[in-house]
Amino acid sequence: MQTLQAYLLMPQPSNSSDQGGSTASSHDSGDAAAGSSGGAGAPSAAAPMRSVYALAANKAGTLVAAGTTEAYIRLVDPRSGQKVMKLKGHTDNVRCLLLNKEGTLLLSGSSDQTVRLWDLGQQRCTQTLNVHTDSVWCLAAAPDFSVIYSGGRDKALYVTHLAQRKAWLLAREQQPIRSIALAPGTSRLWVATTSSTVSGYDIPMGYGYVAWEQQQQQQLQLQQQGQQLTQHRLEQQQPPQPWSNGSAVADASQQAAAPLGPTADASNQAALAVTAAAAITAGNSVAPAVAASPVSSSAAAASVAASLGPRALGVSASGRHVFGLSSSMRLKHSQDHAAAHGEVALLTIPAVSIQGAPGLVALRVLADKRHILTQDTAGDVALWDVLAGRPVQQLGQVDIAEVERQLFQPLYFESWFTADVKLGALAVNLESPKCFAAEIYAMDLGAQDVPDDQKLNLGACLLRNALSKWAHGFSTLFLSGALLPGLDDPGAEQLPHFSNELPPAVMSTDASGCPWRLSCTSFTGREREGEDLPHWACAAVLRGVLPFVKELKAAFVLQPAEGSGLPSLLQSRLSAPRILQVMKVANYCVTKLAELNVSLCTHEVGMSLDTQLPAPTPAGQQQLQYLELTCNGWAVPYTLSVATVKKFIWRRSDDVVFHYRILDPNRPAPFPTFGPDNC
Repeated sequence: MQTLQAYLLMPQPSNSSDQGGSTASSHDSGDAAAGSSGGAGAPSAAAPMRSVYALAANKAGTLVAAGTTEAYIRLVDPRSGQKVMKLKGHTDNVRCLLLNKEGTLLLSGSSDQTVRLWDLGQQRCTQTLNVHTDSVWCLAAAPDFSVIYSGGRDKALYVTHLAQRKAWLLAREQQPIRSIALAPGTSRLWVATTSSTVSGYDIPMGYGYVAWEQQQQQQLQLQQQGQQLTQHRLEQQQPPQPWSNGSAVADASQQAAAPLGPTADASNQAALAVTAAAAITAGNSVAPAVAASPVSSSAAAASVAASLGPRALGVSASGRHVFGLSSSMRLKHSQDHAAAHGEVALLTIPAVSIQGAPGLVALRVLADKRHILTQDTAGDVALWDVLAGRPVQQLGQVDIAEVERQLFQPLYFESWFTADVKLGALAVNLESPKCFAAEIYAMDLGAQDVPDDQKLNLGACLLRNALSKWAHGFSTLFLSGALLPGLDDPGAEQLPHFSNELPPAVMSTDASGCPWRLSCTSFTGREREGEDLPHWACAAVLRGVLPFVKELKAAFVLQPAEGSGLPSLLQSRLSAPRILQVMKVANYCVTKLAELNVSLCTHEVGMSLDTQLPAPTPAGQQQLQYLELTCNGWAVPYTLSVATVKKFIWRRSDDVVFHYRILDPNRPAPFPTFGPDNC
């Protein structure tokens, strides 16, 4: 039998939210040599299980790398399932991995704050980069791994040139960086953090990946132009003239010969961006002020940051070489350099930002198992109606626990769904048959002109809302437009339903186990029952057929109270829906006592103490006797359900026992108090 899950992702209305070089070491890591795994095949059943935080594969899919909490990197051939090798060198969890397409080079980032480059042919670490001050969570690289981009918990985005042995702070985010991706064929780097905003940074010229031939050609052109400019100045016997903004131009021969990106000479870096433009345009006799204008914002930002100098991969802040030092010492040198020089990012703002709504980070399911409180990253709390698939009230920046206390009600419904905010949005998980374990009276859902005992299954209501478009399309195509139970019943439009403006998404798996996701409004009706959609969901929506769930029923016992003088009922043990109100139990008891020649009346006993006693009988009228129901020695409010009485008053797993007696206005049973602290 197909037992699949339906996963509903509730949309969140978009709200405006506030926006929120250095030294690395490269060395021959003899202390980080890789170890080949001994033997092939599946691991021993007695081996301890470890978490896997990172996976990577080569383009052909013949090699898979896994980073674990053991601080090892395990490489496996997925075709045979055999181990290939095990790489040792990191000292903490391996959080991210990146394989080149040939499967010969591997990059790894770890919670030990380092990035390592591995040569898989030699099975050893060839370079270790200590540019970060906290856990490294994500990596990206040029196709040939000559340029590496890394980000992590320290909110810093670094670019490292392995050939030049230099690294620069490219940008600094407001939140830890979770993922980065380099757009193919462009210089744009996309960055995702723990916030819901995705940023795109245009890498300044000379800092990103440039083909070696193109870089050599650019450097040759700059050298030729610099030589021409120097020769022209020597012939004129004139010193360099200052720019119109007051900044002097350094020696043109030195400036033009400088490679792309900052150099070690800080005095030569301050005017790098404008001098490069001047050298290129000097042959066309462009005025200095005009020559500086074509410089991009990325280049200008780079020229400012360049004045602080890059981090030399093998040199500490004091200029001493750090090859051969331990990773902790290399990291200390790196941090000392950063603290001493106050790193400034090459880019201060992204070129483009894709704004998202604040992600949800906390939730509380209320007692009615229909409403949910959520809190987002901005601190705003909202009240959601699960059946409507949207928030019904925005409560602002308040304490979610305090709001839960204020909204407390003495209600009990069986848990029929699970909810989470792992994706930053509210997700509701339905699994058969558990999702059909709760019912509610139709009148309590807003239905009018319906019998007071008409019940609706909460799980079935949610499925009908999620699959209504599919069900109507399926009925038109394959069932000759037959009416659908629940969807086409009179008064169905009065019940909660999804909004077409912000429809939730449905996620599940087909019969082969392949996952899929589709908006509720995107179904066509051609999705196959049992193949694309679970059988149990289709049966509930198309035919109103629900599996039997024992939790929908509750048994209880009616007994006369000790010393009441009332007779026992002929049938004292009863079974009824869990949502049956105690008022109906009282009416049943009065009816059966009347058959035994005992005349009693009932009155409305609400949730407050002042409703426990009936209204006084007017003078001259016969005094009436009223029934009083107790449970566990407490007076029972008639507005509660049998399930709620069992949960909050009876508090035992066996059948609820109600005792009945004649109400004594002078000595009523103690009235229970309900609150979040005593329930």
